[in-house]
Amino acid sequence: MSQRRRGPSKGDLRERAILDTARDLLARKPLAEITIDELAAGAEISRSSFYFYFDSKLAVVVALLHGLAGELGRDSGPWLDGTGPDQDALRASLTALAVLWRDQGRLLAGALAAAPGCPPIARWRAGLREAHVERLAARIGRDRAAGHAPDGPAPHVLAAMIDDLRTAAFTSAADPEALVDDLVVVELRMLYGDFPVPPSNG
Repeated sequence: MSQRRRGPSKGDLRERAILDTARDLLARKPLAEITIDELAAGAEISRSSFYFYFDSKLAVVVALLHGLAGELGRDSGPWLDGTGPDQDALRASLTALAVLWRDQGRLLAGALAAAPGCPPIARWRAGLREAHVERLAARIGRDRAAGHAPDGPAPHVLAAMIDDLRTAAFTSAADPEALVDDLVVVELRMLYGDFPVPPSNG
């Protein structure tokens, strides 16, 4: 007899409810203004029950950030794993990133601002940055070896500059999606020199 598939436990559902509540609240106000009582009420549990799942508001934020890590790189594969000035793949990657910043910008900007003084968030940011820089540096190396891109700064240095550029641009943007076209042009020219960017197919 096949075993009946078990759904999420009550504890899993409560933890998810806390995270969903935090995500909703962070879309409207900064973390400093959110209380444990609000998080507990949104999850329909008591304040004491909240501490069974998380020991602080910061722990909730770190859990949310780890959940976003996959989304931040989800649509970047075709660009990072490819070769040559593939404008469409770069645009798709940046568009997905812009949408995430549009929807989760308060959480991401708050996390980046808190990272220097918060080791758990700093580790999250460092791991995310290292993963992107490593893959982009590998792409730059492939393009230079194949003659697609000119020599320039070391691949890891250039990749880190591009990562920092994206972060700074999206952090300060009122409309992240409006930045995509300019970022496509800037990144292609950083990688390929005076590259004549053609019109988008989209």
